[in-house]
Amino acid sequence: MPLTVQHVPADHPYPRAVRPLDAEAAPDVEFWPDPPVPGAPAHRWWPPQALTPTWIREHRPDVLHVHFGFEHFTADELAEAARAQHDHGGALVVTVHDLENPHLSDQGPHRERLSVLLAAADAVLTLTPGAAAEAAREHGVRPLVVPHPHVLPLDELAGEDDAADGTPGQPSAADSARPGADRPARLLLHAKDLRAQVDPVGLLPRLAEAVDMLAARGLDVAVTVDVQDSVQDEAALDALAVGCREHGFEVWSHPRWSDERLHAVLAGADVSVLPYRTGTHSGWVEMCRDLGVPVAVADIGHVADQPHAWREQDGLAAFDAEDAESLADALASLLRPRAERTAATASARAAQRRRVAGAHVGVYRAALDRRRGEAGAVSVLVITGHRDAHLARLVAGLERSHRRPDQVVIVFMDQPDGTVAATDLPVTVGHVGGEGGLPLAAARNEAARLAIGDVLVFLDVDCIPAADAVGTLAAEVRARPGALVTGSPRYLGPRWLEGLDGAELEDGVLRRLSRPHPARAVLRPGPSTQWALVWTLVMAIGADDLAALGGFDEGFRGYGAEDTDLAFRARDAGLTLVVSPAEAFHQHHGVMRPPLQHLDAILANAHRFRDVHGTWPMDGWLRAFADRGLVAWDPEGDRLEALRAPTDAELEAARDEDAAF
Repeated sequence: MPLTVQHVPADHPYPRAVRPLDAEAAPDVEFWPDPPVPGAPAHRWWPPQALTPTWIREHRPDVLHVHFGFEHFTADELAEAARAQHDHGGALVVTVHDLENPHLSDQGPHRERLSVLLAAADAVLTLTPGAAAEAAREHGVRPLVVPHPHVLPLDELAGEDDAADGTPGQPSAADSARPGADRPARLLLHAKDLRAQVDPVGLLPRLAEAVDMLAARGLDVAVTVDVQDSVQDEAALDALAVGCREHGFEVWSHPRWSDERLHAVLAGADVSVLPYRTGTHSGWVEMCRDLGVPVAVADIGHVADQPHAWREQDGLAAFDAEDAESLADALASLLRPRAERTAATASARAAQRRRVAGAHVGVYRAALDRRRGEAGAVSVLVITGHRDAHLARLVAGLERSHRRPDQVVIVFMDQPDGTVAATDLPVTVGHVGGEGGLPLAAARNEAARLAIGDVLVFLDVDCIPAADAVGTLAAEVRARPGALVTGSPRYLGPRWLEGLDGAELEDGVLRRLSRPHPARAVLRPGPSTQWALVWTLVMAIGADDLAALGGFDEGFRGYGAEDTDLAFRARDAGLTLVVSPAEAFHQHHGVMRPPLQHLDAILANAHRFRDVHGTWPMDGWLRAFADRGLVAWDPEGDRLEALRAPTDAELEAARDEDAAF
């Protein structure tokens, strides 16, 4: 049976962009279209019929996911809709797009409706860290922060992919003229339809002062105010016309543009200026990110916080709407040649889309399991040896998890005095000795023995889990019986703690300071055959499945191949490998390239692996050892033998404190 999801609304760019990009990522999840609205054109979704108890009782979606459009109903009607959804065992998920409704002046009814929905919700999401904090204060909920995905279709993004991990490249436009210096800079102030959310009239005097300040700095600026010809406030339209004449600003009155026309107009601007008076998030900001157009936005609500949910955005600057100098500084910081502007790339936005969609599907599965009493228990398993600072940050990451683990098992290797700092998480501690080398397999087996969960999530002690990682991994295991699920590690740089600059361990900050491993670039969410890329850095499996495999092979001693051996045995036993976009951020430590300090263990483990599986593991390391004359190795045959030990000079030369992997 499919897991059915009804978005409210369904036919809108945002809900469409949070669905899986790849069908195989969640083949059992079925997204329904908007129900027809009686007497309305076929394309109109409002008022949303999916929020009426009659429709809910008749169609019984597994998950009802409310985004917006609920202003068409009273708080009592929404409460009845929530009851109807719960009565048939369905889950209610709410994304807080707007703590304040941008179309309304009186926010009282909106807050009442939102409170009803949040009180009934089985899971809550939002788009910025600031909005999550406000929702926690005002409504007593802990939303999962999920970044805003792309707005433009992926095939229309102009950025050039010049990095393997899809980080933003340069737009194709090669205009090197400096706006404001070589030519007048074009600022577009967007009044839209003069909805309650915007205050362009109030900003005009400050903008005029800012233009004069920029002129004094040698920057020539031309301002165009664009406004729709049908507005919600005629008096404000008259005042806007008067203010623009007074300050010498051009007014551009036009019908509502098509998306294509809007994108073309924006692409011709040097800065898009948003005169918001309220705002929880802004799709406009994301549209400009896609186009590579810098944005100046009033520092209200949480719009300026929006880039922090994914990665930093250097094309956004916030200003104080009451301070002309603040506005001038923001504008000056954004004026740059077209050739230096960074547009979103298709690969970067696709990677984000996969990540966002995976988080949503994980939330749906977990919310439905909780609603139906089928959630089970999740144990997170960590092995460590003398990595106390890294362990403390891993635990801090688990503390902020949207789906908190039911148990955290921490096994210390050759660290009999190992303890865990105070935490409100339920922690079980184990110990294994270090005789005979690094006991990785034995430590993981001891962690599994101590676990109470039916789902086991393995995390390397160096890894800080993303807020949704535990829930997403656990949901994948439950949705796909007989699956081994591998997550998506990202590697923090050598000075990442300096980059935090006192900030909290938020996913957006950690994502900005990290990068993926290039060897995993071939992986996409969903079933995979890349068993050699299963790493226990971030991995999940059913407890019964691990037991049936006999756990990790403790014949592997020290460093190397014990996780690949488990993966190959899982493959041979008929398990399915599933790639999850769930992220964990690997804390930096220096490495040896190649790992000469583990030479003896790697050779012994390579022999054991070949005896069992008929192929050599860790071939890159074995080749590097052979190239240095340390071993004799036949990649096609059975020969692998040590010739000599590495010298002190070789050990020192192999050490790289800056390398992430």
